Amino acid sequence: MSRYEILNALLHFLVFFLGAGIGSFLNVVIYRLPRGISVNQPKRSFCPTCKNQIPMWLNIPLLSWIMLRGKCAKCSSSISPRYLGVEFLTGVLFYAVFWKVGGDWLSIKEWGPQVLCLWIFVSLLVAGTFIDIEHFI
Repeated sequence: MSRYEILNALLHFLVFFLGAGIGSFLNVVIYRLPRGISVNQPKRSFCPTCKNQIPMWLNIPLLSWIMLRGKCAKCSSSISPRYLGVEFLTGVLFYAVFWKVGGDWLSIKEWGPQVLCLWIFVSLLVAGTFIDIEHFI
């Protein structure tokens, strides 16, 4: 494999996990915004049941939910599979936009701004959709 192929493969993985990370933030927005809780305070994520803050090493998109089997590490209460679904869906949508519009390391100047705008749009759609599913607002 050439350096270009390695960088391109790395970029594809990075795009998916960037989307999963944004999906993790969207979970915060989906939970807090309709309840009138600030997205900034508290700064860290917390268990919806016991309100215990989740440490950074237990807040890795996709992996943490799977490793903890959908339960809080402190109180063992169930955490909705929606969290895993939103992270995975956002990762897939980010990758789909990237793949459809650009998908290549060398042409980043051409597709970069367009992909960024579409990622913002996709993020707003995901957040709005899941807020509506949960609260019918």
